[in-house]
Amino acid sequence: MINKDKINRVLIYDMSGKIILITSSVFFPKDFFKVKGTDFVMLKGSDFPVIPTGEAIDAVFEYSTGTRVRYKTSIDLSTDYQMNFRVSDGEVLEERRRSFKITVDMDGQSPFFIRGEEMFSFADPVELRVININLGGVLFSSNSDFETGDQVMLDFMDGEMQLLMEILRIQRAKDGSIEGYGCKFLDITASQEEKLAKFILDCQVLERERKMVADRRSGGRR
Repeated sequence: MINKDKINRVLIYDMSGKIILITSSVFFPKDFFKVKGTDFVMLKGSDFPVIPTGEAIDAVFEYSTGTRVRYKTSIDLSTDYQMNFRVSDGEVLEERRRSFKITVDMDGQSPFFIRGEEMFSFADPVELRVININLGGVLFSSNSDFETGDQVMLDFMDGEMQLLMEILRIQRAKDGSIEGYGCKFLDITASQEEKLAKFILDCQVLERERKMVADRRSGGRR
């Protein structure tokens, strides 16, 4: 069940994997209709998205220990200042090990980023340049300044993918300038992972074909 004393914040996702709410205002009021084995959760704030009663959501609880737990549930009540739902057993989200990183030169953009408990939206999405990518995350560069721990929304593949990522490290050149930001993806869904894996595989196939052509041309000049 929920470790109520250690919660940093709660992130709400719709069933497409899109993040729709982030808040640290989490309450556990007395539930007069308590269902055994569940906790009644109330989120409070302002300008909340209004979601139809019964609509399925994923609620991810982030704890001060660094643990992240996902609960699959549905909306009991949703207004622009409150959201209620019930949770039972959750799934601890483990950081997956990822391989087959590929070097790319791909445009992306970010409509917002999160620092601490605040979300900052850009008036116009900022440009991000993806340098390399695997199923676990990316290295990207940008003219905008970010900090370690920031969570940045990456919109790429011509708008087909929107993934939230956390900056783990800042890669600097010898002169101290920032070359890129190393990130891990957060809460990537199965469908997003499948699409990303196919993209990476396609890039690998193209790279092998380019190398084969280059090797043949090089061999022909000898």
